[in-house]
Amino acid sequence: MSDSEDDFNNNQIKVVVLGEQNVGKTNIIKRYCYDDFSRIYVPTVGADFFIKRTSLSKNKEITVRFTDVSGLELAGHMLKTYLFQVNIVILVYDITEYKSFDSLAIWLRVVDQIIENNTESQKLIAVFGNKCDLEHKRSVRLDKTNHFINEHQLVNYFVSAKTGENINSAFTELLARYFNVPLTRLEKEKQKMVMKAELIPNTPVISTKNGCSKMKMKNNVNTVKNKNKKNNAVRSENSCTVQ
Repeated sequence: MSDSEDDFNNNQIKVVVLGEQNVGKTNIIKRYCYDDFSRIYVPTVGADFFIKRTSLSKNKEITVRFTDVSGLELAGHMLKTYLFQVNIVILVYDITEYKSFDSLAIWLRVVDQIIENNTESQKLIAVFGNKCDLEHKRSVRLDKTNHFINEHQLVNYFVSAKTGENINSAFTELLARYFNVPLTRLEKEKQKMVMKAELIPNTPVISTKNGCSKMKMKNNVNTVKNKNKKNNAVRSENSCTVQ
């Protein structure tokens, strides 16, 4: 085998993504590979496969081969096949759904049983807490997460497939850790993505006073006050005031 072929094989990495249904596994991969996000939930059947070519440094090109495994495969017979020659395992849970976090212990136990005899390559297991854009709905306490991570010596990241928050930086740091490639502070900052608030259409709020309806438009993201803008509502004796 030539040096170039050897380098090519050494720079390929297999990443298997596991977790319960509807925690966002597919969207995490799609966000990283294509900067895409789907609002429509379509359960994965068996497994799907994705490829991402990236670089950790000027001299380190990497081909990442993702195996996106259905949440139903925990009780299936193909998990051993999907985990064959795996390099990185990512366990995903939904921070707003405690049951999905609670199941990680089962997933981890099964993974350990399958890969413990496969010593052909280094293994790295990480945990992704998805939907961090819904922090106000968090049902998994941070101390619970930290205890689980420390107990099993795992790597932990909080991400949002919806907004893209921490997706690139999490994968970059994970790959760099696996390949022992040091990242500069500038490289880490470059991979971070600023979360953008999603503008929700104005929602009319209806209230009544003295039998007269009054409508105001409420902006769910930001209320902009313009003191120079005058309200030219038309008034009549038998009509209501509209603002």
